[in-house]
Amino acid sequence: MCVRHVALTMVLTGTMLTAQAPGTWTIKEAPANLQPLIARADLMIATMHDSVLHELAGALDAGGADKAILSCHIESVLVTQRFAREGIAGGRTSDRLRNPTNAPRAWAAPLVKSYAGRMARDIDGFAVDLGDRVGVLRPISERSICASCHGPTEHLSATVRQELAERYPADQAVGFKVGEIRGWYWLELPKHPR
Repeated sequence: MCVRHVALTMVLTGTMLTAQAPGTWTIKEAPANLQPLIARADLMIATMHDSVLHELAGALDAGGADKAILSCHIESVLVTQRFAREGIAGGRTSDRLRNPTNAPRAWAAPLVKSYAGRMARDIDGFAVDLGDRVGVLRPISERSICASCHGPTEHLSATVRQELAERYPADQAVGFKVGEIRGWYWLELPKHPR
């Protein structure tokens, strides 16, 4: 009877809970033994994010969105290659991909799908126990600096639309609103580093 009452209350109030797989926690709820790995992942994610923003700002200053779209990914790829030398896999993903090689990992896919369209400020991120590794997923918020390549299609320049059509013919990474989850940074760290 209690379960029915909770379900009815959720329906009446419009509250929706997203089921998570065992071994999946919000960052705040992750077990204490995973917190040091999450803290390390957060530093690495900050490095990836800073490299993207630095590269993006430089390209925008040098030639606007038309220039930025040609280089926005280069620095972050170099950062993830550096992490790989330490046995750490990482990258960016989304429910609406620009580059199909950035499809979510199997452990991240249900979370990416479940939280699509939500505001990034409402989602802290997730930790997933992968056996000998831990997966960390943190949202990427759509910012105004990103809108010239990821905002509503009708607001993109003709050059950006042409570049997207040529480089990414199956592009889905447009139409985001400022503050919305545009994608995710993800990392897989060994529980016991080499």
